[in-house]
Amino acid sequence: MSPKNVESTEVVIPARGVTPWLSLSLSSIASQNLQPAGVIIVDDGLDDRPAVDDMGRGLFGERFRLLKNMSRGISAALNTGIQQSSARWIVRMDADDVAHPNRFQQQLDFLKDAPEDVLGCGTQVRFINPAGRVLGYSHLPLSWEETSEQMLYKTCFVHSTLVLRREALLTTPYRPTMDGAEDVDLVLRLSETGKILNLNQVLLDYRVHLNQESFRFRARHTAVQELAFRLALCRRQKAMDPLETDPELAEKFIQWRLSTPGYVGSRTFLTALRYMKTHLYGFDVKGFTRCATVGLRSLPMRPSSLSIAWRVFRKAGAALLDQPTPFALLNTN
Repeated sequence: MSPKNVESTEVVIPARGVTPWLSLSLSSIASQNLQPAGVIIVDDGLDDRPAVDDMGRGLFGERFRLLKNMSRGISAALNTGIQQSSARWIVRMDADDVAHPNRFQQQLDFLKDAPEDVLGCGTQVRFINPAGRVLGYSHLPLSWEETSEQMLYKTCFVHSTLVLRREALLTTPYRPTMDGAEDVDLVLRLSETGKILNLNQVLLDYRVHLNQESFRFRARHTAVQELAFRLALCRRQKAMDPLETDPELAEKFIQWRLSTPGYVGSRTFLTALRYMKTHLYGFDVKGFTRCATVGLRSLPMRPSSLSIAWRVFRKAGAALLDQPTPFALLNTN
């Protein structure tokens, strides 16, 4: 175990509400064959802060810190943890994920030998259900050529697998106005100054459950994701970021997109369909049934819903990017 690496890594976990799997997440960090210098949980509205504090201190002692974020959202929570860290590398985790024992070692070994323009790396994941049953595996792009080509219209990284340079995150912090697709927005902006790559190893268990914000607020999150792609296109084509000109533009766009006839229903249906497929592959009948119930409630019936659902099914994140918006700053060729 290299002392240099130990001093250079710190884990940042945003947490809010009830955290039924946090003990498993923290235990997986405590079982790493390369231990981090510190573990930071940012309290973004925890239901039982004292219990989380006791759990963290019991596992990590003085290496553990529980920071207050006043329920300001995930971007603000992550920025707080990053600002309070002194590590060279920030290791991301979520409160419901489980890191494999060699995760930190594999990623830090890769980054230690990587060129200077590599700002960080992610990994492949194993999808699991609330009980820990395996549902499937990710197939994320590996080469920078493939990643950079795809990242303008689809998510190429699992946020909670990322290890990123703290210096880069201080220069290019998360943007609270982009909560819901804060990871997509961050990676797109970081990629304009350096490279982020995926390892081909499965090094994290990513828990899929209906209480995830990414499921419960899927329509809003996909609207923010579309905005992140549009902003990246603007920076590429116009050499300007519209949010720097009008910070309120993000919420204006999100509300406009959510008011598009058929958008919320079709997006909810497609998300339920994707989760159904994942649970079906893992022979998780209970999870499949719950997702199917959500899907049936939002089944696209109107022409507007069917049109959006078909376009998104065919083109994923790029489906609506060719549509003009009421916001001149966001429109590209």
